[in-house]
Amino acid sequence: MDPSFYSRYRVGIFAFFLFTAPLVITSAMRAVEDSSTRVADWLPESFEATQRLIWFQKHFVSDDFLMVSWEGCTFDDPRLPALAKKLRLPVKVGEEASLVLSRQIITGPEVLQQLREEPLALSRRAALLRLRGWLTGEDYQTTCMVVLLSEDGWEHRRFMLDHIYACAATVEGLEHETLHIGGTTADSVAVDRASQDGLQLKMILCYAVGCTLMLLMFRSLAMTMTVFITAFYCQQMSLSIVDFTGGHMDSVMLMIPSLLYVLAISAGVHLANYYRDAVSEQGLVGAPSLAARHAILPCGLASATTALGLGSLGVSFLIPVRNFGIYAAAGVIVATGVVFLLMPALLEQFPAPHIHGRGAPVAGNSKTRGWDWLIRWVTTRSGWIMFVSAIGLGVSAWGVTQIHAGARVHDLFAKESTILQDYDWLESHIGPLVPLEVVVRIPKTEGEPTGSIMDRLRVVGAVHGVIENHSGVGAVVSPLNFSPRIRRRGSRAQDVFRETLLNQQLERSRLRFIEMGLLRETSTEELWRVSARAYAGDSLDFSSLFVGLQEAVDPVLARSKEMGMGDVRAVYCGGIPLVQKAQEQMLYDLINSFALAFGLITVMMIGLAFVGTGVDFALAPHATDKAVLCLRRFIAGLVSMIPNVLPCAAVIGSMGLMGVSLEIGSIMTASVALGIAVDDTLHFITWFRRGLTNGQTRPEAVRYAFARCATAMTQTTLICGLGLRTFGFSDFVPMARFAWVMFAMLSAALIADLVVLPAMLLSPLGVVFEPLKTSAQANRDN
Repeated sequence: MDPSFYSRYRVGIFAFFLFTAPLVITSAMRAVEDSSTRVADWLPESFEATQRLIWFQKHFVSDDFLMVSWEGCTFDDPRLPALAKKLRLPVKVGEEASLVLSRQIITGPEVLQQLREEPLALSRRAALLRLRGWLTGEDYQTTCMVVLLSEDGWEHRRFMLDHIYACAATVEGLEHETLHIGGTTADSVAVDRASQDGLQLKMILCYAVGCTLMLLMFRSLAMTMTVFITAFYCQQMSLSIVDFTGGHMDSVMLMIPSLLYVLAISAGVHLANYYRDAVSEQGLVGAPSLAARHAILPCGLASATTALGLGSLGVSFLIPVRNFGIYAAAGVIVATGVVFLLMPALLEQFPAPHIHGRGAPVAGNSKTRGWDWLIRWVTTRSGWIMFVSAIGLGVSAWGVTQIHAGARVHDLFAKESTILQDYDWLESHIGPLVPLEVVVRIPKTEGEPTGSIMDRLRVVGAVHGVIENHSGVGAVVSPLNFSPRIRRRGSRAQDVFRETLLNQQLERSRLRFIEMGLLRETSTEELWRVSARAYAGDSLDFSSLFVGLQEAVDPVLARSKEMGMGDVRAVYCGGIPLVQKAQEQMLYDLINSFALAFGLITVMMIGLAFVGTGVDFALAPHATDKAVLCLRRFIAGLVSMIPNVLPCAAVIGSMGLMGVSLEIGSIMTASVALGIAVDDTLHFITWFRRGLTNGQTRPEAVRYAFARCATAMTQTTLICGLGLRTFGFSDFVPMARFAWVMFAMLSAALIADLVVLPAMLLSPLGVVFEPLKTSAQANRDN
């Protein structure tokens, strides 16, 4: 790099960043404002579960709903119809425009009255039995309101919830705190709010942690501000990339700016250390260029491994995880360019001559001051360290096999969160809230439905019955809830007369079924909806539940075919199939992304092991020596991956042994941590090999590596780990879990690089890093 580059072009560099800063910050704010999350959007359209949901939404609009109730909400409570009346009114958004937020509002008293009137004329007890689990609870007194959102309501779902609270505040006796709201729409809004509420405060705390640590490290306000300004720009750039490329922010993507900030801080700290060394070597003149020239290779390699770890998440089929990996990897690459362009230019214009630290090259035994105790401990116990590490790796590998995934609403929020408290109250007083839709497809013959409407309803009723009695299902709603009882009694003539009347009555009810979204008709078939509900609070095996329902329903449909109803089939869609598929996909993605990251980084580490072996090849006169050298370098690359894999296996394995579920925030940590952890391994092995090249023995080379990079490794781990930990107190579990697991993995990686890696290098395995002695040299030594 031209020593005068930054002195000549710093004005142009400043002008570029000053001009683009407002655009970048504005774009970043726009990206965050457009953030929204919906579990149904986690899987791509190519997945069968997603296609079934799209098919369902095409015919039945959606299964999104809100359930609203409160303590004392009974069938005689006048507040319920009063609130429903207000919510049915269009909402004015301007002088002329208005929004209709709901396509239908169902209340317990209204449906109870419909069931008790003609043509059904059920008794109150019989009517309440049909409402149990979805409009009333086990006490048959508590009831609720179910709001089915319109397209405008879903688009403005946050406003919809606020509108419900605002309308409730105008009803005498109702307050914001008394309402309990749950359902799929409430889930989405709660995820958005939990992931964004307090985000700015946590980011400010992250800023404070990073700046405080840098002040303690550098004892220079100028250097601290230089690194902070650079990292802040990189953070905003990571968000603006999403906006510029037309991407969409969600609750998982919101973790990118904090991750990119601490990674940029880490790179800035490394560059600051090189700057300090350059100042001590040649003074202030040309120090930024010299620092950049010395830092670009190790920092570039570290950024490459981090980008590989993040980019490996791009193989995920979970859309939020895939987007996180792709955009974060792009952000790391761009941030590295920003750090090496902006930070040296700032240092050229605003020098930091009085930067302090413990990483500068010094002479004598003071090199390892502060690390002597650890060096002695590792040196004298290297064998035991290797043995314990091997045992730990084996136990961790077994723990990884015990890991299980979770994608329920209860896996996304803290136990004390409002959404979970509302869920628990509604499910204990009314009924379950997790939707599973079964659509019975009855074919038409020559454009006319097969059989009578009563025959078709018998099929639907049989499906209703087996689902209702299936373990894990708490409530079922179908046309059977709004139909007269269909049974045979009396003489054949009486049965024929009764069926004729029932058919006429049911034909008149078709319009009601269609209005309630329980029946649809196409040119080739009738679609009868059987809507089941499972309890969100239960730790269900959704995969087993889904398979069990199919095994129970399919034989019923097969029997209907034998009775002349044609090729009757069922489509299974809704919340449970998607959650079940998402849970399975989480485990697949964890394995696939980590395997890809491990493979790519291992290839890079093996390639780096061969760097600098040209002299050894030239000195090796025999093909045998060359083959041995290649084998040793190949093994060296593999050995160098052990301290990087061990922390990931230890943390994920511990989660499996403790029964901690793997949610969407956790599956990203292994690949990300692997990419970051390689940074410290690269630094330590690089200095170790330089020591060997200078003629040192392996113990001396280990001491040399400690002297040159142990402090910097500790500093960057503290900055990344403690900076991310500020997000560990988020109410949104994936964000909090990502922060805590990343902190645990980075801490474990530091221990592995300062304890396990030196022990390995001092063990017989360390010989693969030594320069090769040729046959002639070996004979002379002997």
